[in-house]
Amino acid sequence: MNEEVYISFESYLNNEMSQAEKELFEQRLNSDNQFRESFNLYKETTAMLENKFDSKTIDFKENLKSISKTHFSENKEDKSRVINFKPFYYAIAASVVLAFGTWFMMQGNPEYGDFNQHENAYFTERGSIIKNLRLAQNAFNEKNYKVAIENFQIVLKDYDKPEVRFFYGISLLEENRYSEAKTNFTTIQNGTSVYKDKATWYLALSKLKQNQFDECKDYIKQIPEDAEDYEKAQKLLNKLD
Repeated sequence: MNEEVYISFESYLNNEMSQAEKELFEQRLNSDNQFRESFNLYKETTAMLENKFDSKTIDFKENLKSISKTHFSENKEDKSRVINFKPFYYAIAASVVLAFGTWFMMQGNPEYGDFNQHENAYFTERGSIIKNLRLAQNAFNEKNYKVAIENFQIVLKDYDKPEVRFFYGISLLEENRYSEAKTNFTTIQNGTSVYKDKATWYLALSKLKQNQFDECKDYIKQIPEDAEDYEKAQKLLNKLD
């Protein structure tokens, strides 16, 4: 992946693309597996860097800012923000995330914010619900969960699918509507869709967010070894034990 690709990742995550650019970007995400994998890795890395750290790590944040200033520059002549990252910065960022993440997970109880790096929603548009499905998708990806919830509720009246209900559940969880989130995730968990195990993982995260650690462990133990989130779940379980 070249620097232009990473710039496009940053522009998309910061909602700085035009509607046409956004649609082309999302089309490529749906059709290009390598591109999608690189984007998800980049998103997870930047999300970890953006997590709030406690007072004990303020020096770490300042050092990271210093590294960032040294290894990227902004093109101020362009009205839109264009960041010219250097590959060296990515190597440093990845190394720092790995090292700091390992250290952080050893400090105190795990927190929901350590694990809530959600995948983006990409829905196939469906007939009369195209407008609200698109609005729900965009609001979710922009972390505007209240708006996402409103539109997911409209969509689910006529198009009740596990994929839609899954992202609706995450939105509810982010808004601390725990009972409703649990209802949605449990419905998916009891089904046979590809979101079945993911729903179990998010039921565990919901309990983590509420500091209900025993219930969190119970859900984690239900996640099978071939599940996508199994390794993350085991790391959390080890921390809770």
